[in-house]
This record gives sequence, C-alpha cells and structure tokens, in this order.
Amino acid sequence: SGAIHGSLSQGIRDRMMGQFREGSIAILVATDLAARGLDVKEISYVVNYHLPDTYDTYVHRSGRTARAGAKGLSVTILQKEEVKDIADFEKELGIVFSEFKKADAQSIEENNALLWAKKIFKTKPNRTVSEEFSNKIKTVFHHLTKDELIDKVLSNYLAQTNKGNPKNEDSKKSTK
Repeated sequence: SGAIHGSLSQGIRDRMMGQFREGSIAILVATDLAARGLDVKEISYVVNYHLPDTYDTYVHRSGRTARAGAKGLSVTILQKEEVKDIADFEKELGIVFSEFKKADAQSIEENNALLWAKKIFKTKPNRTVSEEFSNKIKTVFHHLTKDELIDKVLSNYLAQTNKGNPKNEDSKKSTK
C-alpha cells in the first residue's frame, strides 16, 4: 500500500502513483486534495472513511471509479453520527446507498484468494531465470492439466495462508 498527501514532494507523489498504476501497490490512500486530478484506469473500488463535508467532494471521491462507462463500487465507512446524513446525500445526488454487513471469515478468505490470483495473473515473467532451470520446473508440472495445476496452486496458497490458524489445524486432525 502507499499514501499520497499534499505534504509530499511532487516526485514522491509521482513515484507512488507509478507504483499504483503498475500494480506493485494494490491500495492507495489519498487525501481529498491529493486525489484531485488523479486519472487511473481500472479502479474497481473507492473506500471513503467518513462522509465528506460537501456533496461535490463525495462525487469527486467516488468518481475515481466507474470512469468512461466502467463499473465500480464506492464504499463509505460511516460513524453512527453520520448515518442521519445519508438521506440528504441520496436526495441531493440522486443515488441510493446500500448497507453492507461485515464479511464472514470464509468470504474474506475467498476474496483474498481472488486478489492473490489476480496478482499472479498480472505478474510479469522473470526473464533472468535460466532456460535450464525453467525447463526443470516445467518438467515437474508437465503432466498436469491446467485445471489440475490451478487446483494444486490454490490448495498450496490456502495451506500457506491458514498456517497458525488453530480452527483450521483442528479440523485436519484425525479422531483416533
């Protein structure tokens, strides 16, 4: 993750934006002022922490996603005292807010696995690996179908992310 705000030099902001655009930073936190004028393609969601002071600022924040006809999601994390303001935002902006409940552990795990898979998909091949070494690795997997390889890679990922989770470890123990 990275952050941009008005106190950073332009060079640092540019470097942070470059890392975000190329995918090495998955989450970018930005103040309203620093976010103005940002043009990044394929932002799937924006998370607002608190409602802004003005309707225009809300539109500007949420407008980072769903640009040029794309679809996107704007999520606003509210404090209890802000809930009363939602009706005014809906009326003024002609939008409807939907309430989302906190995700359960399985949904979070599945979402994290999808994010991991997308990160792998976007990964550029390492061209410094020797052909000999690459061929040795390919030989290990050559007999697997694409579906079998995906199943094994996903199982490996899930095993790695569940390490140290007592609930998952208990379910693997046999009952003798």
